[in-house]
Amino acid sequence: MNPKELSSSDSSPNMIKDDITESEANRRAAEYSRAVAETSRASAEAKRKRAEHERITAEDSRQTAEQVRRIAEEQRRSAEELRRAAHETHSAAEDLREAAKEAKVVLEDAKQAQKSGEVLDAEEPKD
Repeated sequence: MNPKELSSSDSSPNMIKDDITESEANRRAAEYSRAVAETSRASAEAKRKRAEHERITAEDSRQTAEQVRRIAEEQRRSAEELRRAAHETHSAAEDLREAAKEAKVVLEDAKQAQKSGEVLDAEEPKD
């Protein structure tokens, strides 16, 4: 063999070894990239789940606040109706009190008139 062929056959195993080393480095780099991508995907999924949980919590809170608002509004309406009814009851009681006073005056006047009539009957001579 001539020296050129020998050097060519010597470099061939080196080239193969370099190719294998380069292939192995590429495989490790690709594996690392996949691991980074998987970690990134898992992180994004965890963030998505947290955001979804926060959204659900916020929606539940909003619905609870809406229920509390509706209940408070209903209680306000009920309190207003009770206030109106109390005012009407108070007015009716005042009217009854006034009517009772008037009835008492009429009754006393009637009693007085009856007594006066009895006195007049007793004073009048009978024919």
